[in-house]
Amino acid sequence: MPQAGRCGSGRARFLPHIRPHAMSTSAHSQNEAARRFELGNRAYDARDFTTAAHHYADAARLQPHDGQSWINLGLSLLQANDPARAREALERAVALAPGQLKPLALLAAAMQRSGAGEAEQIPVLEQVLALSPGAVDMRLQLATSQFGIGEYGKAHEHLKRVLELAPDNLIARWQRLQMPEAIVARDPAAREQYLARWRSGMGWFEALDWSDPRIAAQAADTLVCATNFYLAYLGLPLVAEQKRNAGVLRKLARAAYPALSDLAARPIGNRRRKLAVFSASLNAHSVSRIWSSTLLALPSDDFELAAFHPGTVEDASTANWRARVSRFEHGQRSPEAWINALRAYSPDIVLFPDIGMDRTTQAVAALRHAPVQVAAWGHPVTSGLETIDYFLGADACEPDDAATHYSERLIRLPHLGCYLDPPAATKQPVRRAANDGTFRFVCAQSADKLHPAHDALFARVLQASAHARLDILCNARAATTVDELADRLRAELAKHGVDFDSRCRVHAKLAATEYRRFLDHADACLDSLDFSGGITSLDSLWRALPIVTLPGALMRGRQTCGMLRLLGVGELVATDRDDYVRIATRLAQDAAWRDALAQRIDAAKTTLYRDDAAVAALAAFLRTVEPPVAPSGPPDS
Repeated sequence: MPQAGRCGSGRARFLPHIRPHAMSTSAHSQNEAARRFELGNRAYDARDFTTAAHHYADAARLQPHDGQSWINLGLSLLQANDPARAREALERAVALAPGQLKPLALLAAAMQRSGAGEAEQIPVLEQVLALSPGAVDMRLQLATSQFGIGEYGKAHEHLKRVLELAPDNLIARWQRLQMPEAIVARDPAAREQYLARWRSGMGWFEALDWSDPRIAAQAADTLVCATNFYLAYLGLPLVAEQKRNAGVLRKLARAAYPALSDLAARPIGNRRRKLAVFSASLNAHSVSRIWSSTLLALPSDDFELAAFHPGTVEDASTANWRARVSRFEHGQRSPEAWINALRAYSPDIVLFPDIGMDRTTQAVAALRHAPVQVAAWGHPVTSGLETIDYFLGADACEPDDAATHYSERLIRLPHLGCYLDPPAATKQPVRRAANDGTFRFVCAQSADKLHPAHDALFARVLQASAHARLDILCNARAATTVDELADRLRAELAKHGVDFDSRCRVHAKLAATEYRRFLDHADACLDSLDFSGGITSLDSLWRALPIVTLPGALMRGRQTCGMLRLLGVGELVATDRDDYVRIATRLAQDAAWRDALAQRIDAAKTTLYRDDAAVAALAAFLRTVEPPVAPSGPPDS
């Protein structure tokens, strides 16, 4: 799942002009270290940070027990944009003076900028705050790290403290409105409270004076500190809210990058079109599984493809992109740098497969860089952005009134709207029911999706079939998330006379092999409400597993439904919650019916893959599309 993002730094420079303490027994070494230290000071003052780092490194080598040389080396390396080496130097400084604020604060900055894991950052940040409780930037970084490991409650406590210290801090306010108090809502009221807080917080942003330089100074960091990811999990269209969110993103982007206005519309014409794909999920990711093969299947005679991947993961998927496009850009950069790289390519069309999943992507998408800009159902939610003209949906999954769910013009591509590569062949699953009599249901949906209405539904399914058990693969990183979901389910199951501990288990995030093992040994799957399975449903159907689903009102709640109907097993699609329980109960109690469904799924499953019609429809759209008659976003004045 997508996380809360990078905070602003604004850190003081710790560079006192002093000579290092004499720790060496060699007078020559002392003198040479002092000379190198002074040369480092001069180079730093001249903003020649690479040279400064070279001199400080020599001073530290000559006087390895002098913490100040290591501190200044680390600071110079940070300024020279070498955070990994800065971290090494600052770890030496902290080891020499473990209780000093200065090296700890700089080490925290180096860890953040070098991409250190949140769990690594947290102990250092806690030490900093123990020494300096009023350090707002450090407290924001700690909140961000705690969001990253799933400790949402602790993160919100730090955001509250930040707002006590700095009520106008935009980052804390943006994270506070976008991030729920917990991944697992304790009850329906908690979901309502989140939406109310979101609306109130957005109103605060909408009322800001965007000409105030104090606001503009925070805009760039606020733009990339959190997305509106969780708004999509409330089961409501919320198109007006998505537009409000997008409106503030636009204002943040304009304040953050005043030199980068929207590019003016221009006709594309009939020539070979330049298509830029911008996504942080071009590595091995669920978004990539949907869209990489689809986009790479577009005819090269008609399209020149370029890929812009604001991520750090290199794997077989990114290698495939790199080998097959005219331009592949990758790595950790600021949104401004990505915008400049994208515009240097001068695309005719920019396609964002997953707006709302990634913070850098939302910042880039908030401005116009090409005549036509398109979003897609890698994240099946409208962007709300006036800079996005079209949304690529899947006809099999969209309801009749789908056009009203998007601020963009909806393009209903046939079937699932994509060209999927089939998974590697799997051996025949081992059905537990045939061995020990237990019927194993699996729900392979994330904790974000499993709101309180699931509890009674799952309890009724287990109550109706005493020999059934349920494994929930909730993909949670934090033990607290697993425990909160388990406790909520335990209470509801008890009301239905079902013992949670013997009949149900909630599992934390699993390795891929363990995830596949659960599916291989399952008998059937229970889908989530309002936001159904996508890739997990494809994985289950590839193993010929029947899935019980209740389609929602929106595309994101109808993905599994679309797949089942394409496979010709619409009898697994429930009409209401009673019907959901009825279908699940029959699967658990009627082995012949379940096996017949599994055989039909197994015989038809390849029809979901390598869909040439989807590619042809996408190519036809991209080959002819021109800027809307009324451009989505006029250039800034």
